[in-house]
Amino acid sequence: MHRTAHIEFTLSLTELKRAFRRLSARLPDESDAGGAFVVFTTCDDKLEITANGTSEGLSVSVVHSGCANVPFPVFRGIARILRFHRLKVIRLVLSAGELTIDRTMFRHKDISILPRSVSEHQSR
Repeated sequence: MHRTAHIEFTLSLTELKRAFRRLSARLPDESDAGGAFVVFTTCDDKLEITANGTSEGLSVSVVHSGCANVPFPVFRGIARILRFHRLKVIRLVLSAGELTIDRTMFRHKDISILPRSVSEHQSR
């Protein structure tokens, strides 16, 4: 399957779990989240996950860099299922409407990839 725009990277599952746990603790309740998003930005083997005015930085191995928006409810769902993953290193792929962690795919119409010029501007 050919994807025109996507972000792909690999990272330590332990580090991702820690970052998701810390960010989840700072997010508003699901009923208060409304249309809010978590932003994933990759550049130069770094991942920044930003939510609700706070961020977590992680070292990653970037295959395709960029910036993506993931709705709060999807982020919370991912945080819940991460405990079932057992690999040391996992692969994440974000594309329009999809977020894949190894072989687990999340689909949501509001998962979006930002244009390259927008993501480059936000990373500065």
